[in-house]
Amino acid sequence: MKKKLLLFFGVTIYYVLIVYLVNVFFRGGGHAVIFPVFMISAFFFSMFLSKKEILISFSLLWGITILQSFNQGVKLNNIIIYVIFIPLTFWLGYYLKNKNIFSKVFYVAFLIFIGIYGFPNLWATIYNANARQHNKAPIMLFETEAKNKIRLDTIKNKVIVLDYWTTSCGNCFKGFPDYEKLFLEYQNNLNVEMYAVNIPLKRDTINQARSKISKYNYQFPVLYAASDENPKSLGFNGVPHLIILKDGIVRFNGSIILDKKVVNNLKAEIEILLKE
Repeated sequence: MKKKLLLFFGVTIYYVLIVYLVNVFFRGGGHAVIFPVFMISAFFFSMFLSKKEILISFSLLWGITILQSFNQGVKLNNIIIYVIFIPLTFWLGYYLKNKNIFSKVFYVAFLIFIGIYGFPNLWATIYNANARQHNKAPIMLFETEAKNKIRLDTIKNKVIVLDYWTTSCGNCFKGFPDYEKLFLEYQNNLNVEMYAVNIPLKRDTINQARSKISKYNYQFPVLYAASDENPKSLGFNGVPHLIILKDGIVRFNGSIILDKKVVNNLKAEIEILLKE
């Protein structure tokens, strides 16, 4: 048993190393890489353990995973998936060790699928649980690039998509290329209007915000709010944030999701409203 527990601690160190390497070299991969690599290792490792050793192993890994999640900032979806799959993986490894190769390959493929698709979809489900709404929009008056005024809450028969951002929001700018692709996809659809809406920070002026985003030469139109009153009236205080209007009604108020691997991404939300 001592040898097997030493092997377990070796796998634990391997897991921590994978987390470190992914964060250093493959930051964009995140749990889509960490999860399947770790779980597949644990799956095959558990085939050499007794029931008692499995109980000790996944109990320790539960603790390590939860502590690591708190250390990086609590992300409920990460905790849920790991807490479910750590014991499941260890017990399946134990029970499938003498089974046919197909069952082992199937579970490995399933772990890869969960890593790639499970995390982003669970995140979307949790954070946008109440995003679909049917509330009257507040007055939404903005300034265009041409310094004209435009009011969006009075527009009828269109799906109006608003991606809120600030000049200090790195994630906002990170998401703009994908937002641009979606904008180009709907550019000729007269029933859809897409905008990026700047919320001014205390140190910002509209000209400063205009200067910062104009250098990227995006084709989607940018609107500028005179204050943060609009986000306050819509009940959010963080960016990036997505608001979708239709006929003066707020139909979506939540996190913007452009990832095509997520079932309920922005394109899916637009299509739902277009089919009404």
